[in-house]
Formats: sequence, C-alpha cells, structure tokens
Amino acid sequence: MEDHRLKAFCLVVELKSFSKAAEAKFITQSAMSHLIKNIEDELGVKLLNRHSKTVTPTSAGRLFYEHAKKILEQYKMMKDDVYGIVSKIKGPLHIGASTTAAAYLLPQVLYSFSKTYPDVIIEITVSSTEKIINDIYEGRIDMGVVEGNIKNTSAFLEEIADDEIVIIASDDNPLTKKKTLMPHDLISQPFIMPETGSGTKEVIYDFLHEVGINPEDLKVAMTAGSPELIVQMVQAGMGISFVSKWSVFRAIKDGSINVLNVSGKRLMRKFYLISLENEPSTIAARTFKEFVKEYRFFILF
Repeated sequence: MEDHRLKAFCLVVELKSFSKAAEAKFITQSAMSHLIKNIEDELGVKLLNRHSKTVTPTSAGRLFYEHAKKILEQYKMMKDDVYGIVSKIKGPLHIGASTTAAAYLLPQVLYSFSKTYPDVIIEITVSSTEKIINDIYEGRIDMGVVEGNIKNTSAFLEEIADDEIVIIASDDNPLTKKKTLMPHDLISQPFIMPETGSGTKEVIYDFLHEVGINPEDLKVAMTAGSPELIVQMVQAGMGISFVSKWSVFRAIKDGSINVLNVSGKRLMRKFYLISLENEPSTIAARTFKEFVKEYRFFILF
C-alpha cells in the first residue's frame, strides 16, 4: 500500500543526490529522476532544485517531504491498528532467501513460525544475494535471509547464524590423501563455482586473494546456482568446490565427500537478516524478525 515514489523522494532529499539515492535503491539514476519528475508533473509544482553537485528541496519540496514522512508512518500505524483489532499476528510476509539459506536454514525456522503464527501467509523468493538486496530496495519483499560479506548497502543487517565455507572433494580425489594442503595445491584442480552474485562467491574470492591466488588462475569446470548440484558434481568427481557446511553435512556423514584442510585457514561468515528499515513496516515482518533473532539453530559437525 505504500507509495514507492514517496520513499524515493524522501531518499533523494535525505542524501541530497539523485545518483546516491539511485544507488541506495539499486536502480538507475534516470529511473530515479523519472520517479521524482512524475511526482512534480502530477502536482504541477517544482519540488527540487537541481544543482551541479547536489540537490536541495524547494520550499514546496520541504513541505512535501514533511508530509511524505508522516504519510509513510501513517501507513505503518494503519496496518498495525487493523491487525490489532482482532489481536492476531496476520497478513502477508514476503521473504527473499539465498539458495543455501532457503534449503538448509529456513525450513526449520518457517515450520516453527507457521505453527506459532498460522495466520501469516508466507511467500518466499529464492535468488542471489545481489537480487535479494535489489528486491528489498524495490519493495518487492519485506526482508531477506542472506550470507557472506554484504558490501555497499544502506540496508539493516542482523546476524542470525554462523556459517563456515569448506573446500570439498570426492572420496577418490588425490588431494584427500594429504592431511593439510597449501594454497597452491588448489590450482591443480578443476573447480565447480557458485553463480555470479551469490554471497558464497564473494567470500571465495576474498579468501583466494588473501592466500595469494588470482581467481582467474582457477580451472573452472562448471558454474552452478544450486548448492545441491555443486555437491553432486563434486561427488561425481568433476572437481572440487567451496560450499557452506550447511549444504554438505549429510554427504560428509555418509562418506561420499571429504573436507580438504588448507593449512591455517578457515573461511567463516554469517547469515544475516536484511531489511530496508531497522523496524519493518508490517506487523508480520516485525514478528518474524524477532522470531528469527531468538531462534536457536542446531549446531553442525
């Protein structure tokens, strides 16, 4: 129900820049300019002064900004009051999740949440971390569950679970015979890599740079967007890969996959709950956020 144009206008005023506001919302500068011009054309009033290096509101723009902030706050209060009449947590909840989070982290959470709040209708979109952040800024989802090193975002992040990236190989791979590996040992192997835009790939590249390996020197045999597919390809002997412990613990337990130990190196990261605002706009989203923050995830091997 909230008008994304009002949010866009407030962002431009607050950042004093079309380009910075566009970057924050992960849209083009021309698209941001079009949104604001659409408002000005509708009202027949100039709201912003466009200078060479900054943007400032006109007197009408300052008034419009004050009303826009109040309207957006009223939207939040209206929804809460409506749901409060029946004293129930209810309504739609739109969540974006990375493939690893969707397959291994969220099922246990969503089962418990749905049992506690059966009137909340949950819709999940599974995509890359990059796409989830964009969907949050575009207002297509309420929040996301992602992993990795989240960079260049003004969204709010809450740590919810630990994760470790491990290097895996099939049980007959010659590297499994070594107790510890040096970074250069990895260059000899074909790699199965996650898709561009995933949180895992960002962590992998950071690790490779840290140990002195140029990612372009890797022999990439395949790129896959599914953690399950990556594990299956490693099991089949197509190469080695970096994966989350969450996605591989069953294969390790049944002995079809081995973890390679690189001397003195562990790749640790976090899973995050990410939202546009520190306090989500709907009562369902706020309730889910608090539920996830208090949830106790089971400990991996």
